[in-house]
Amino acid sequence: MESRRQPNSADNNPQTQPAEPYQDVAKRYALSLCARVESFDSNPLHSAAYLTYLAKYLKTPFQKPRRRPHVSSSPNPPSSRPFLIQYLIQEDNPPKIQPYDDPHQWAGLPVSPNCNELLFLTGRPSADWLNCIGSKYSIDHRFFHQHLGPIISGYGHSNTGGTYPDLPSRSLQVISLQIPTILIIGSQGRNLHIKDLEVARDTCNSQLRRACQAVQDSAATESGRSMIRGVEIFDGSTIVVEQQLTGTIVHRDNKLWTIILWSDAGHETDHTYIPIPSTKDFAPVASDLKFCPVFFENEFVKTSTPPVPRQDERLHAKQPLSLLSHHYGLTLDWSTPATTSSPLFVLTELFSFQAASILQLLNTLERVFSEMTERCDFPSYEHTKLEMTVQYDYIRSSLSRLEQHCSDIITFLKSPPAKWNGPNPAGQSGTTLITTDFEYLLSRTRNLLKTCESGRSTLVTNDAIQKAKRSAVEARLVTQLTKTTTRLGYIFVPISFVTSAFGMNFAELGQGNMSIWIWAVTVVPMLIVCVVIVEFGGWIARWWRGLGKKENKVNAWERDRYQDKGLGPPLSSENTDG
Repeated sequence: MESRRQPNSADNNPQTQPAEPYQDVAKRYALSLCARVESFDSNPLHSAAYLTYLAKYLKTPFQKPRRRPHVSSSPNPPSSRPFLIQYLIQEDNPPKIQPYDDPHQWAGLPVSPNCNELLFLTGRPSADWLNCIGSKYSIDHRFFHQHLGPIISGYGHSNTGGTYPDLPSRSLQVISLQIPTILIIGSQGRNLHIKDLEVARDTCNSQLRRACQAVQDSAATESGRSMIRGVEIFDGSTIVVEQQLTGTIVHRDNKLWTIILWSDAGHETDHTYIPIPSTKDFAPVASDLKFCPVFFENEFVKTSTPPVPRQDERLHAKQPLSLLSHHYGLTLDWSTPATTSSPLFVLTELFSFQAASILQLLNTLERVFSEMTERCDFPSYEHTKLEMTVQYDYIRSSLSRLEQHCSDIITFLKSPPAKWNGPNPAGQSGTTLITTDFEYLLSRTRNLLKTCESGRSTLVTNDAIQKAKRSAVEARLVTQLTKTTTRLGYIFVPISFVTSAFGMNFAELGQGNMSIWIWAVTVVPMLIVCVVIVEFGGWIARWWRGLGKKENKVNAWERDRYQDKGLGPPLSSENTDG
């Protein structure tokens, strides 16, 4: 373990300090949060009870007995994945890049005193890494919680879900980017049933819960592995992976600053970390997934040639977000003073990457909408499937979150917090085009939301019309059944009445002296009368009402005739009675 704490001789600054003081500072950094959490009972206004799980996580390396004895006995780490990538920003030159996979080696190096820094934290952390970074730059614990809180605390816990301060005046002026990554399965246009999509989504959520539980159970997670926040499945041809990138800025002496960007993307070259649904539709194509690349260019800047991938990296396309941390700044002009002095200008490539990834998601949703409209076959009411409203609700929730996220980014770009304003305010002009891009994305998101609402309303309306038509058909059938029952009643009631009146007193039956022909002569006329009433009752009633109207018209005509001759009203039967 001591050999790992020594810095590499190939580093830029080989001068180091003893490793023990850094461990003491890191330990005080972790225990200070634990003391703050424990002060909830005595001083609840100044405590941070929602940081309980983070405090427990940071304290893990200093507990006895240690929960990771195999790490101390092994001279080499289990993996060489770097967790921290350092960019030393220099004037008139591209930044110098140095990855680190050992927290104690990095903690032994002094902070660069003569230039600004950009630190990329990639993938899963370890408690050692967080303690070393937080103590070295005096970072507020809430920055780690804002990025790692839902994963450490678990989904749906009472201590999460917005309990940390997120108001502009108290949010530590942290920028959070929700970056979607699209995985292409390769079966374009495959249409899955809603039930199959629901099963696939539940399977992904179960895998995500198990991954979060693995991080919560032990601090010995492998640093540098990717973290997945969520998975969205809109159809059977693509899978959208949701990840987060959280950034803050630390101001140092001599008006220098350090930007810290924590990305969920690690450095895997395979797809094992992606929660692929283990269903019959997705499991067979799990090895054929391909990342949709994110293209963003600056035609005025010459980009350097990307390095040739290793042999093991050629098997699978790496995630674009993981490549961003290794090749950041290729589209930035580092020779201008605005780039090296303004923190906002350094972030322009990051916002461009975010805008490109959101644009790909919107294009995917537009394709999904077009396929859903073709399957629904509007305005055919007979083929309306009400279960499609579940798909519209699922897409609408995703678009609503995306709309709010774009609005937050626009607010950040138009009025950046004071900590992000560098000594050269001219760097803010570089964010004007990016603000325009996000306003365009916000407009497209709102248009898709209107399309989603319109499609759902059309489905509900068509289903209501279809139900109304079915109700009309059922009412017509009930009416016909009622008429048939009435006819049968008018036929059998007179027969039953006559039979009950005569009884069984017929000579043919050996019970009396009457002939059965008397029963037939009585029943047949009554049956004829009943049939006439049932079949022609309506016509007879209309004819009778027509006769009454005709008589009234004749009486009115005679009255008018008498009045015209001056003879007064004609005498009626009522007048003649007197």
